Amino acid sequence: MQSVDLDSVTSRDIREALANRVGCVDGQKDFIDREMLVILGQMDKPSRIFPYLLLGTEWNASNWEELNQNNVGYILNMTREVDNFFPMHFKYVKISVSDEASTNLLNNWNLTYSFIKEAKESGKVCLVHCKKGISRSSSTVIAYAMKEYGWSLEHALAYVKKRRNCITPNKVCWFVSSLV
Repeated sequence: MQSVDLDSVTSRDIREALANRVGCVDGQKDFIDREMLVILGQMDKPSRIFPYLLLGTEWNASNWEELNQNNVGYILNMTREVDNFFPMHFKYVKISVSDEASTNLLNNWNLTYSFIKEAKESGKVCLVHCKKGISRSSSTVIAYAMKEYGWSLEHALAYVKKRRNCITPNKVCWFVSSLV
């Protein structure tokens, strides 16, 4: 198996290596590029939103060493499709929701808020994650910030986006401002 330096390799390098190994991949360029971005994005470190709150991905939730280095004691899993990786070692809440625009996150705001608040008060860190750390988890973190700090939707969104620029919160988040 060939190894490469992930800091210097390009998508073109990977496509060429793949073509050499399996044959012509010209018709698959967009798919290959998208999948590489997903994989690389999942390997990023979680984003520290507050000293006690990280926003991340399935990859972050499965990385034992990283969880311990960040003093994580609580994990809020905002997915239907990702299991809790270390249920004997961390306190979990799993909100089984799909990654769809129509997903209703409002039913869980009080539970997710209380769980993050409990982590804060315990002195441990809470990792909030979904598959890619983009929509479901970011919507939850934005709603938490609005309720905890009395922020407007615009302020909370800007604050979280400054710390994790890849977020695209679920549209239901826009309705939370009327509840906070």
